[in-house]
Amino acid sequence: MMSAASSLGDRPAAAAKRDIFASIREAIVSRKLAPGTKLTEDVIADTFGCGRGPVRWALDRLQDEGLVTLVPNRGAFVAEPPLDEAKHLFGARRLLEGGIVRCLCGVTSANDLRPLIECVDAEDQAHAIGDEREALRLSGDFHLRMAAMTGNPIVETMLRELVSRTILAISTHQRADTSGCRNDEHRRLLALMAAGDIEGAVQEMEQHLVALEQGLDMTKPNTSAPKLRDVLRGSLARIKAAPLG
Repeated sequence: MMSAASSLGDRPAAAAKRDIFASIREAIVSRKLAPGTKLTEDVIADTFGCGRGPVRWALDRLQDEGLVTLVPNRGAFVAEPPLDEAKHLFGARRLLEGGIVRCLCGVTSANDLRPLIECVDAEDQAHAIGDEREALRLSGDFHLRMAAMTGNPIVETMLRELVSRTILAISTHQRADTSGCRNDEHRRLLALMAAGDIEGAVQEMEQHLVALEQGLDMTKPNTSAPKLRDVLRGSLARIKAAPLG
């Protein structure tokens, strides 16, 4: 293993930190790295051509977001949120997203809702070709776009973390007979928002998140997964092609 200084070469450490953080985060949120997957520092450092310093920085930040667990003398692992934590996450989302819906209802025009409609259309396409990972990512993006429409960056940041962590909870505890968000629920929500029906839209969001929570159980995730190096290289390529919002 090369030293941190020689392996980084002309590449700034800040760039390595950013790429490692974003790639691991994308791989977790897109469910390409299953809960419990070991994130081996040497493999990550070799994949990104850097020393362990940027890797440890990225893993620390991911632990702060609740996506990675650092275990003394064992290393880093994709987090496996317990069921009680998953319930708290959904409870927090109901509180926050109910407020988001109230904020947007009555002030959004049909044109304002176009990005959300396009997101739901893309979900339909992902389901049609059987790409459930992409459908789940788009489902999360739908909620994040709503947060962005409030114009409040703090709300957007808070929801981004909650969405990422609930996706991880779904990966850990989802029942085999459920498939996450349903497009018809998103479409009903949009119709109520377009009509300015505040209470109806808030209730629809509440029911939508409750239905997601009810799809959880204690089933362990599938531990068979592609190699960490291949997953991270794929994630980095996707990030470079279309940077995460």
